Amino acid sequence: MKNLKKNTLKTLLDLLYSQIAIVDKDKVIRYANKRFIDEHGKKAVGRECYNVVKEDFRPCAVDESLCPVNKLLDTEEITSRTIHKKGEKDILVEAYRLDSDLYALILNELTGYQYLIKRTKTAEERYKIILDTAPDAIVSIDKDHKIVVFNNAAEKIFGYSKEEIIGKDLNMLVPSYYGDHFSYVKRFLETRKPKIIGKSVVFNAKREDGSEIPVELHISFMEANGEITFTAIIRNVSEQKSLERKLLQSERLAAVGKAVAHVAHEIKNPLMIIGGFSQQIRRHITDKNSLKKIDLILEEVARLERLVANLGDFTKEFRLIKRPSDINLVIKDVLKMMKEIHPEEKYKFVERLSPDIDEVICDPDKIKQVLINIITNAIQAMENGGTVTVATENKDGEVEISIQDEGKGISEEEILHIFEPFYTTRDSGSGLGLAISYKIIEAHKGEIKAISTPSKGTKFIIRLPYC
Repeated sequence: MKNLKKNTLKTLLDLLYSQIAIVDKDKVIRYANKRFIDEHGKKAVGRECYNVVKEDFRPCAVDESLCPVNKLLDTEEITSRTIHKKGEKDILVEAYRLDSDLYALILNELTGYQYLIKRTKTAEERYKIILDTAPDAIVSIDKDHKIVVFNNAAEKIFGYSKEEIIGKDLNMLVPSYYGDHFSYVKRFLETRKPKIIGKSVVFNAKREDGSEIPVELHISFMEANGEITFTAIIRNVSEQKSLERKLLQSERLAAVGKAVAHVAHEIKNPLMIIGGFSQQIRRHITDKNSLKKIDLILEEVARLERLVANLGDFTKEFRLIKRPSDINLVIKDVLKMMKEIHPEEKYKFVERLSPDIDEVICDPDKIKQVLINIITNAIQAMENGGTVTVATENKDGEVEISIQDEGKGISEEEILHIFEPFYTTRDSGSGLGLAISYKIIEAHKGEIKAISTPSKGTKFIIRLPYC
């Protein structure tokens, strides 16, 4: 009866597709079923399992992840598993504790469903790595306009984390003035006629802090197994737009500069003649009304001469006299002069100067001219008085100077033109101060820009390289 049970058990084990071996705690194979023998040969019994399965005369490392039997030694665990690679095959090795000295090893090639699961998991991991290392933002939505994909680059651009945004409506990222974006999705699903799908478009996107940035996006559409997905590859083009504005500004200044230089040259000599003859005539006039008229002529001539002098500053190529300069001291000198000129009961000047600013190789006199132009504009923008705050700090290997006023501010449309010659938002003024300032900072290989909100003041930001 005992032999019958033994033979029956052996027959059952031989019928199984899996490779089965019984090993002792020294890893020696004591029994192997037909499938195991067919795979590894009749001499497998009596040899160490690692010698047979891995074809290695060295035992598996003690590392539990390499040997399922090791995982069961000196533990209460009943089963364990690991994956062994043999050529291009992945072998799943499972160990079962039979008693304190014997263990059953079951080997199966990872094929069919199990292999599919492994391949699917690997593909998902690769997809996640590709998604999260992509330099551009990738955002996908389903047919209900809910966000289903939001990669790492999207987190950086929009300021939301995946946990905050997944499952939320895409309108969170779309400024309200574009209307309900969901209506565009519904229209496409009804008509299947794309308007922007497959094309690159530029529009403003809304960030988590409420600010807006220009982005370029390319939208694609996919339908599989009844599931619909829209995917946008998004690129922040703020820097590109800034460079385009700078290039346009430089081209405008260059074109206007040529015309202005010609005009200034043509009117300079006639002005001198008019002014000189007017002075001579004035000396021989006694009638008071006539004197008033001559004085008015002389005042206008003087104003035009100042304008021509400014035109000369604008059109000439600046020859900078550079030397190591303490920007904080340059600012202090300008503010000291401003405090003496403007009544302290009406205007206040605040310094927030970083002590960590190194000396800058620049033309300090030209930088003073820029600061005077901007602070003078700030004073004129605060007709009822206010505070001008000047600050410095290190930023990305450059020194940044900011000048903030409490004036009426500048509209978004006006701010696009403030560095253009002859453009002014005031009733008086030549409109050359900021254009000249722009050229001076440009000659220093620096950058100047303005940020403003109507009724909340304007901030000018100047960035200068240290050398």
